[in-house]
Amino acid sequence: MLLAVNTLIQLGQDEKNVERIIWLDETCTYCFVIPIYENKYPKPRKVADILQEVRARQFELLATDPLMRPVFEEGLTDRERQHREQAWEVVQSIAGSENEPAVFFARTRNRLLHDAAKKYGISEKTVGRWLLKYWKGGKTKNALLPLYSNCGGKNKEKRAGSSKRGRPRKYGNKDDGINVTENIQQIFRLALKKYYYNKGKGSLRYAYEQMVKEWFSADYKIQNGIKIPVVADNTSLPTLDQFLYFYRKENSIRKEISTRHSPKEYELKHRAVLGKATTEAIGPASKYLIDGTSFDIYLVSRFNRNWIIGRPHLTYIQDVFSHMIVGVHIGLEAGWMSAAMAIAHTVEDKVEYMKRFGIDISPEDWPSRYLCETIMGDRGELFTKKAESIIQNLNITVQNTSSYRGDLKGILERHFRLTTDLVKPLLPGAINEDFRQRGGRDYRLDAKLDLQQFTKLILLCVLHFNKHHYLSNYDRQEMMIEDDVPCVPLALWNWGIKYRSGKLREVPKDIVMLHLLPTDEATVTFQGIRFQKMYYSSPTVIHERWFERARHKGNWKISISYDPRDMTVLYIRGIGERGYETAFLLDHLQKYKDKTIEEVNYLMAMENIQRTEHNQNAIQPKVDLLTEIESIVKEAEKETNLQNIGGSKAEKLRDIRSHRNFEKQVHQKNEAFVLHENQIKGTEIPAVEAEQDYFADFSLFQKRQEERF
Repeated sequence: MLLAVNTLIQLGQDEKNVERIIWLDETCTYCFVIPIYENKYPKPRKVADILQEVRARQFELLATDPLMRPVFEEGLTDRERQHREQAWEVVQSIAGSENEPAVFFARTRNRLLHDAAKKYGISEKTVGRWLLKYWKGGKTKNALLPLYSNCGGKNKEKRAGSSKRGRPRKYGNKDDGINVTENIQQIFRLALKKYYYNKGKGSLRYAYEQMVKEWFSADYKIQNGIKIPVVADNTSLPTLDQFLYFYRKENSIRKEISTRHSPKEYELKHRAVLGKATTEAIGPASKYLIDGTSFDIYLVSRFNRNWIIGRPHLTYIQDVFSHMIVGVHIGLEAGWMSAAMAIAHTVEDKVEYMKRFGIDISPEDWPSRYLCETIMGDRGELFTKKAESIIQNLNITVQNTSSYRGDLKGILERHFRLTTDLVKPLLPGAINEDFRQRGGRDYRLDAKLDLQQFTKLILLCVLHFNKHHYLSNYDRQEMMIEDDVPCVPLALWNWGIKYRSGKLREVPKDIVMLHLLPTDEATVTFQGIRFQKMYYSSPTVIHERWFERARHKGNWKISISYDPRDMTVLYIRGIGERGYETAFLLDHLQKYKDKTIEEVNYLMAMENIQRTEHNQNAIQPKVDLLTEIESIVKEAEKETNLQNIGGSKAEKLRDIRSHRNFEKQVHQKNEAFVLHENQIKGTEIPAVEAEQDYFADFSLFQKRQEERF
């Protein structure tokens, strides 16, 4: 083990306790070392002691030098070169080889520092700082370069005082303006967020002017009936330059493009593109790629061919090893359900599937019916929590590429283009480049195909690709060349099944479907199995009396799967012969039958909105009712107080029955029904006398009460 000048030694475990050897004697007996992270002068050490500590693993020799950095002359400024040359001349007059090792001793070093400071007209402190920098930096000329990047408190906020900071104004009073405090910075952030980082794409000057109007208005004035803010005095306003400086300091390209345009714009055109994607597959079904896109064609409805239903969504799953298309789904919706149906198609019997569309094939024409070990998406269909089911239950590893990185799935992206180039010129209703341009034809009006017909022609294209398409860029392995395997997906798949089929896995379709459906928790209550405010039941649940137990012992949670496209049924997990059982919607909730979860949520939301609006509109009538009640009560209290002639509680409670009977007779007379009004009209009854008889009876009743009291 040898030590040399500039060898770095770490003492113990402290990464900051590092010394550099700056001089060795001719016999390698003694040396001088200097701590590179401390402002201390060199000290002597025995070489034998250092080696002994290294062998005992108390010291460690470092392979990398944190203070030595590569310097390119073309990247230096004239000021940096001038500073380096001046410091180099001074240091060489002190620490040249002719002064070693005398310069390492304090008495000699102090004399040399004093002479150099006097000779060059600089302070001894500056000379000493240059000398330490030279030794700690490895005794090189570039160690004396100034580190201007460490000056100025980078990324540190300076505290604003009472005096005005910054360059004095060239015009006007030099003390005008304000300091940008934390409160002003917060206003800047709010103004940028509200007026600049939005889809309106306003300019920075516009954002500044809106900020001044909103946050720095001293008063208002009325002009032509309009309330106009009056901006504060210029001495109390932040300047546009201060606003722009703050924007440049906190702005980022990603934030600006993502908010003013869209995240897609940034990811597609402005992000950094690093590295190159490579995929490895040891055999068929080792790794699948999945992707979906909206096809450039408009379709019509099977129920009414005058109805244009929009563009279909096409999802492909492709085997990486053979490039064979192993799963397809064509529908009108994108997202997880489209991917789930395509994954389920990978394990489906292709012969039976093709019969649905009137296509007869043999099992050898499309032999893929296996699950994969790994499936890769593009942060689209598989970038969801719902994909956890295929990870946990089907033991499939899910990978996602970066957003909008189609090059990481190049073989599948290329297949979409192959399909488009093959069939698009033949299809009515296909979208061309001049779609929706001025003078361009609206190709939606040419739509003729329905979803069933479009699916059939896509399946025919898949069959042709798997059986006949030659992969010109496929790199065959040595064994493939020996066996003369053509670069055709079906041939490559069959060869891989024969020689590389260790990853194939067969799983029943219903089990795959169950695990591909989204999972959640439902609550067992005495009213039924509650999920999304709907209630379900099943034969096993009724037989085992779950609902009675819930009413007696309380509710509990169960795991379920559901199809978001139809909320008529749920699938209770963990019961039944096959590990699940179907639960049906209760009869009194049939309004949700055959409804999607979006429709159910919409109906419930509308009911809540109507209930809220009714409650809000009922507030004023309720207030009117309460006011009327209070008025009647006050009138009753007033009349009662006028007739209150005293008496004990017993006297007031006595004869309640007789009072009630008298009151009943009076009410019966007033509420009696009068029939045959025409006959009664001929009988003349003096109204005054009847009224007098009534009041006579009442006065007699009142007189008897007074006598009793």
